[in-house]
Amino acid sequence: MPIKTKPGETTTLPTDRESPLQFRTNPEVQQRLDEYKAANKGDVEYYSRVVKEAPGRAVDMLLHKDMQRHESEMRLVEKQMPQAKEFYDQQPAHIKERIDERLKAVSPYYREKAFVGEVLREMNRKNRQLLTTPKTGMAAAV
Repeated sequence: MPIKTKPGETTTLPTDRESPLQFRTNPEVQQRLDEYKAANKGDVEYYSRVVKEAPGRAVDMLLHKDMQRHESEMRLVEKQMPQAKEFYDQQPAHIKERIDERLKAVSPYYREKAFVGEVLREMNRKNRQLLTTPKTGMAAAV
């Protein structure tokens, strides 16, 4: 519960408090969102009411959408994991160390997703090397 002040009394916030949130605006996204809101007025009223009356529930609703997206991404990661492990196991020690180093600070909750991402990055690096290395025995085009 917030601390109520007496009328006429001013309070000063400590200087070490967080700065107010600043949002970026994208006019194209905002236009699409405005059109969606106009078509779904009942949803706008419901969500506005949830934010006012039950902010904890509003947070849960937003996080639930993020969680669903994460779970969808993890289903793809599960399909990619066997090939990623196979690629990783075939790599020399210095490449494994490079991948492991990048994964060191990753939360265990996101470890598998990050592992697949790093393996894909390493595979892309190998593919670029193949494309940039000149083939031996090829005559220069004139």
